[in-house]
Amino acid sequence: MNSFAATHPFPAREEPTSMPLPCSGHRIQTTLLHRLDTDHWDARVPASQLVGLGEALDAAEQLGARREFLEGSAQNLAREQVLRERPEAFGVVGRVVLGADNVFWVPDRTRSSGTLDLLRPECIDGYQQIALIARLANELSPDHLDRAVLDVRILTGLARKLARSEYDRAHLYCNPTEPQDLLVRQPIMLKLVKQFSNDQRHFKLRRGHRRGPHREGYSIGEATTALALFSHETHPDLAFHTLEDRGRQEIWRDPSGRAFRTLFNDRTQATGVHIAITFRRSILNVMEEMLRIQSAHHWHLLEDAPDLVVWAVARQLPIDWLHCDLWDPAAPEWEKILDNEVPALTRRTAEHLVHAYKKLRVHGVYKKAEVRELPYWHKLLKAAGMS
Repeated sequence: MNSFAATHPFPAREEPTSMPLPCSGHRIQTTLLHRLDTDHWDARVPASQLVGLGEALDAAEQLGARREFLEGSAQNLAREQVLRERPEAFGVVGRVVLGADNVFWVPDRTRSSGTLDLLRPECIDGYQQIALIARLANELSPDHLDRAVLDVRILTGLARKLARSEYDRAHLYCNPTEPQDLLVRQPIMLKLVKQFSNDQRHFKLRRGHRRGPHREGYSIGEATTALALFSHETHPDLAFHTLEDRGRQEIWRDPSGRAFRTLFNDRTQATGVHIAITFRRSILNVMEEMLRIQSAHHWHLLEDAPDLVVWAVARQLPIDWLHCDLWDPAAPEWEKILDNEVPALTRRTAEHLVHAYKKLRVHGVYKKAEVRELPYWHKLLKAAGMS
C-alpha cells in the first residue's frame, strides 16, 4: 500500500464534481497541486470547480466570509469584464485562500494534481471571486470557466488560524496603487526617462524613497506642474489643478485624456521639461527676493499664490518653442532669456498683479485663503488685464 495514501485518507475514486459533498464538504479538481506542509496545499484550480462553493444563497455565511458579494462595486465590475472577455487573465491577480477542518487527496496518475475533498470549507480570502464565478456560471459555459484558472491555497490546523488572523488585518499592510504608479508603463514617460538619462539626469517617476546616492534630476510631480504652467492654455485652470498631488493624480489617471495629452504628448521632450522647471524655479526665486524687501499688506499675494505669477510670466515667454530641439536654429536662446529677461519680467508682472489686487481690496481686507482659490485667480487676472 502507498504509505502516503495510508496516512492521508481519501474516499473511493469518483468522477470529479463541483457539487458539495455530504457532511458539509466540497470537492475540487485541480490542474496542479503542491503540498508544502501537513496543513498547507497550493493548487491551480479552474473556475468551474469553485462554482459550488458560492452558489448557495447563504454562501457567505456558510463559508465565514467577511462580506457578502459587493454587487456593483467598481472592482467586481472590472473582474466580471475580465472573466467574460479574457478568462485566461482572471486568475492572474489575487489568490483564493480557503480553510478546512480536513483535506482528503485523491491523486491522479502523475501525482502532481488530483482531487481535493474539503471538510467544512471556509473562505479566508477571495470570496468576491468565488461569488462572481457562481453568479456567472449560468451564462458562461464550463469550457469558458475552465479557461480561468486560479491560484488556491488551502489551509488546515494552525496554518488556517494564522492565515485567518493575518488576512483580517491585511488592509493594514496594503499600499494602495495610485495613478502615478502606472506611469512606469507609459511610453512617453519612458521616453523622457531615457532622454534625461542620456543627459546624466534622473527623472523620478516612482513614489517613495530611493536608497543611496543618485544623480540630480526632477520628479514627475514637479514636471507636471511646470509643464502646466508653461502650457498653451489660455486660462490657469489646468495649472491650478497640478499644484496639489490630488490634482496631479487625477491627470495621471487618464493618459488618454485631454489634460494628460496637453502636457505629455509626442512633442514632449526632456529639454522642454528641463526648461519649464528651471524657469519656474527662477521665477519663484525672484519673488522670494521681492518678499524679503516687501511682504506686508497686499504683497502677501506673492507668498500665497506664487504660481499665479509664474503662469502670468510664462504667457510672455516663447512657450510655443518649449520642446524645440536646442540645436534647431529656430530655438529661443533660453539661457539668455533666463539670465537677462526673467528677473525684470517677473518683478514687473508681480507688481502689476499686486496693484490689481489692491484695486480689488481697496479697504485693506487681506484674505489669504481667497487668493489660493481658482475663481479668485480668474478675478485677479481679469482685473490685471491678463485674462
